[in-house]
Amino acid sequence: MRRFVLQMAAFLLVALIAGCNHGGSLKSSEEQTREYSATAVSLSDFSMKVIAYFQSQGQSVPETFDAGQFFTVLEKTYPDQDRVNSIRGSYKVSARPLEGGYSVMLCDMREDRKIMEDLSCHLNRVEIRSWEGDKPAPCVFEDNWKQYCQ
Repeated sequence: MRRFVLQMAAFLLVALIAGCNHGGSLKSSEEQTREYSATAVSLSDFSMKVIAYFQSQGQSVPETFDAGQFFTVLEKTYPDQDRVNSIRGSYKVSARPLEGGYSVMLCDMREDRKIMEDLSCHLNRVEIRSWEGDKPAPCVFEDNWKQYCQ
């Protein structure tokens, strides 16, 4: 009887581990598209707030602009802080100034993979949607960004 109990415990442990591993598998392409599209909408909305914040002060985005300043402006201006915190907690976020505007890049937290980069030149869409590409893009800012702003 004791052997049977140990075998059942071992079986349950293996089943539990297998279930946990399956639940942690990569998201399907459809799930990624749904998640990343919603995130892109948020970034576009954030872009409007950040640009308007600096314009209301008669300034352009400062040359020292970074992810910290990006979130500081959003904390002051964006009404849905849950959305802001969701982005902050789900992605590795980097930001830089771009000729009076800015760029914000979201990368995967565990991999060196760029998900998207919003160049803030089209306030109604994210310009670089790397998740749609055939192969993973490295988590680096786009050097040839001007072509996306035409």
